[in-house]
Amino acid sequence: MSKVTRRKLLKAGAVAGAAAASSAFAQEFFSKPSSVLGPARGNRVVIIGGGWGGVSTARHLRRKNPNIEVVLIEKNPAFMSCPMSNLYLGGVKDLDFIVFDYANVAKAGVTIINERAIEVNRAGRYVRTTSGLVFYNYLVVSPGIDYMYEAIQGYSEVKQFLPVGFKPWEHIALKRQLDNFEGGDLVLAIPKPPYRCPPGPYERAAMLAYYLKTNQIKGKVIVLDANPGPVSKGPGFIAAYNDLYKDYIQYIPQAEVTAIDYAKKEVKTPLGEFKFDLANIIPPMKAGEIVRTAGLGDRWANVRLPSFLSERDDRVYIIGDVIGNVPYPKSGQVAYNDGKIIAEHIAQRIASKRLDEIVNPLPDNICYSFVSSEESIWVSHKHNWDEAARQVRQQSTVDNNRSKPNGALAFEWARGLWGDMFGPGA
Repeated sequence: MSKVTRRKLLKAGAVAGAAAASSAFAQEFFSKPSSVLGPARGNRVVIIGGGWGGVSTARHLRRKNPNIEVVLIEKNPAFMSCPMSNLYLGGVKDLDFIVFDYANVAKAGVTIINERAIEVNRAGRYVRTTSGLVFYNYLVVSPGIDYMYEAIQGYSEVKQFLPVGFKPWEHIALKRQLDNFEGGDLVLAIPKPPYRCPPGPYERAAMLAYYLKTNQIKGKVIVLDANPGPVSKGPGFIAAYNDLYKDYIQYIPQAEVTAIDYAKKEVKTPLGEFKFDLANIIPPMKAGEIVRTAGLGDRWANVRLPSFLSERDDRVYIIGDVIGNVPYPKSGQVAYNDGKIIAEHIAQRIASKRLDEIVNPLPDNICYSFVSSEESIWVSHKHNWDEAARQVRQQSTVDNNRSKPNGALAFEWARGLWGDMFGPGA
């Protein structure tokens, strides 16, 4: 598996910020400027976003049909996994555990354009990047999420001081704040769904408490949850808070943060004001901006169920967290499985199958959440299409009993998927 080591990250300037992350190291396998990619001669699939969904789509498309030209547009020169990132924040794993370069993706025949997608022109079938146009036959839109800072009064003005850590690379700044934290009240605010990774904030609360406890820092994680209880794996998280971190976590439900006064180090909720010495305020979320500028949706983008085709364009596929009209969790596993399904769908279209002839499987999901350095709980989801009701049905299975075997399964799960996405090029 192609890894970005700590030495390479430091050399390349990753700690200096997300935009510069491992840029020097990555340039050797990135493509020429995108202005050279004019109209496609054969079947070109352009993918916006090199996260879980985008990379999965790219790798599986090349495996399905090596004659398909696959172009991946990704602004960051390296991949950082948000799943498992709470272990980094908690001091259990180093940054290089969750960071990979795109070398083997390129070796597999994927053209990688290290630029930002600025515009999608669906009439002309091209994507405009910072240096030119990339024309497509089919487009896969997988930009991930953006934050709705405007939903919390006073947040937009001070967002540079409050890294969220639900997008890749923001975790570096948040970890630096944790490393400098000398004690006091650490406020963690959780929004109402939908947001990326439903159990993620609750796992983070546990790992922040683990960090305080392990480092003997006199402080407490005050969890202000906008919801009446944890939205996923509630009994498992609450048991861990009570059993493992009784002196380090205070969980407060129905405490939606509505305003921030950074000068006073205070947040406002319906239950009153809460002071903080350090804050991690997770705002409500929406699809990445390219979804709106492309005219594919407002807060989220809808798909033509049970497929992943955009409701607004049958040449455009929507993938991962940005989908709005499905019960699929906004998780790395779902995005990865979306990529496999979309790759098969596109390959069959290129092989001249009509849309009504193509079977549309649905993505399954499994999500592990660590509550200590070795113990995890998990939830899984099966999805089925109810043709009579024209709805996706979801069945869930959960294990709220934290254990080391569950933790070992979580590491095995992550390494398996990362290996498939970033492993050898054939």
